[in-house]
Amino acid sequence: MDGEPLIRIRELRKSFGAHEVLKGVSLDVHAGEVVSIIGASGSGKSTFLRCINVLEKPSGGTMDFGGFHFDYEPGARRQPSAAQLCELRARIGMVFQSYNLWPHMTVLENVVEAPIRVKGETPAEARDKAEALLARIGLAEKRHAYPSKLSGGQQQRVAIVRALAMQP
Repeated sequence: MDGEPLIRIRELRKSFGAHEVLKGVSLDVHAGEVVSIIGASGSGKSTFLRCINVLEKPSGGTMDFGGFHFDYEPGARRQPSAAQLCELRARIGMVFQSYNLWPHMTVLENVVEAPIRVKGETPAEARDKAEALLARIGLAEKRHAYPSKLSGGQQQRVAIVRALAMQP
């Protein structure tokens, strides 16, 4: 691909005690590119994604994302500040394996929460975007339903819409 990658990860490592889960993973992702991460259960796929979003702090390596450069090598001085982490997480969409929908909130409330609290959108603005996204994936009629009343596939689609509502 031409140009600089949107995401560049070099030699990313993650250990839990003596157990090394990620052993020097490197990856470039360019604009418009779709990347799939596949592997056996327990091979580190979720850990890798959690490290990208810094939900898990890497044990080593570097990561670059549109203006952010994080260096996790021992003694490095370029580790992210709390403010940088907040900004980074607002710009990366992530759908968890268990979807992590808030059970006490409706579908619509789940989708508008982050755009209002993190991005500062007005409730009306966030609701309009959320309803358009829900309609686009065929879940407009479920906007007032609670997650427990949805099928697993519907919960997954709501989680995807929630991530897209942040315009990552």
